[in-house]
Amino acid sequence: MVILNDFQAIKKFLTKREVLYRPRNWLFRGEQYGGVATLNGEVWEHNRRFCLHVLRNLGFGKTSMEEHIKARRVPQHSGEAIRTGSLVEFVPPSLLKVVSKLPSTRQTAITTKLLDFIDDTKKQIDEHKATIDEHFNRDFIDGYLRTIEENKNDPGSYFQTRHLVGNLLSFFIAGSNTVAVTLQWHVLNFADKPDTVQARIRREIDEVVGRERQPAWEDRNKMPYTMACIWEMYRWKTVSPLGVPRSLQQASCRIHLKQSLYDFDHLPVFSAYLSDDSAGEDTFFGEHFIPKGTTVSPNVWAVHNDPTLWKEPSKFDPRRFLREDGSLIQPKPEYLIPFSIGKRMCPGEILASVEIFLYITCLLQKCIILPGEEKIQGLDSVDIPLAELNRYKVRVLPR
Repeated sequence: MVILNDFQAIKKFLTKREVLYRPRNWLFRGEQYGGVATLNGEVWEHNRRFCLHVLRNLGFGKTSMEEHIKARRVPQHSGEAIRTGSLVEFVPPSLLKVVSKLPSTRQTAITTKLLDFIDDTKKQIDEHKATIDEHFNRDFIDGYLRTIEENKNDPGSYFQTRHLVGNLLSFFIAGSNTVAVTLQWHVLNFADKPDTVQARIRREIDEVVGRERQPAWEDRNKMPYTMACIWEMYRWKTVSPLGVPRSLQQASCRIHLKQSLYDFDHLPVFSAYLSDDSAGEDTFFGEHFIPKGTTVSPNVWAVHNDPTLWKEPSKFDPRRFLREDGSLIQPKPEYLIPFSIGKRMCPGEILASVEIFLYITCLLQKCIILPGEEKIQGLDSVDIPLAELNRYKVRVLPR
């Protein structure tokens, strides 16, 4: 496995067409339920194009996901201390039973529960088939089923029910957990900084949205500090430190790993160990040789904590994304890469940003977040896992 520890190496390497492949993934039963996250070749190209089209239109128009997001009510807790996880539940109710039984370390048990998930997904697809509207797509499943129908006479169609299952599995695994974890970091940060970060976002909400109507995604254009906080959280607490692996077709890196991952004076641009036989052929990248069967991952954490790119990277500082006049810098820095880079980057970036923006603005419009009995410790540590902070509770007070 090759780990790219430098932004320029990541940019040069992962934007190559030769590095578009994914290694085989047992979670998706090989290619049986391949989706946009795991498919390769032309079937991936067509499914990616379809998914991007759908996701880019979520939050707008008749099939708006924005209304679904805003419809989620913040639980009322009358000010008592609660855990942050109870505020950011994004798992559909029908899947809670499955997810609650997912162990984190036992492959056979995870496989069993994922099969339960797949069975549940198939039932939802069957329900959609029975109730589909000829002229209106209610959601992603309707749109994909319609595309399957349009291509039913093509024996080589890239749109199959099994790929619909794989796409839904991709969205669930990559999306719901990533957004929920990011929101938990936001809630902890609000509780830790009620008079600074939280107060300034709330002031922007009051000035742009007011207290009566619900925030909308289009409000982001007048809320630079809120958007800067979202970008900064993507950087400060990188949810996927090593991104999602790629498979090499024609590329290479030096097999080299030494010193600490956190020691930037000694962190190699390339570090690697050999993985399973997952790709291409022996090849070179400059002077560096890499053999067949090597997988590539971008060290997103290293980029987001590189002191040559970010001043005092261990600190949460949204001002790094603001101009002197308080406006949001545009475009955002190319080395802010929470969704990776290149054609294989996560297609759900827009949807994730919509969810996070609407959730935190709806939350802070109506509530004040304060720490619980204990002051939150360790939030500024560069390597503290969220699990270690889950013991802290926060208080949610109505405004």
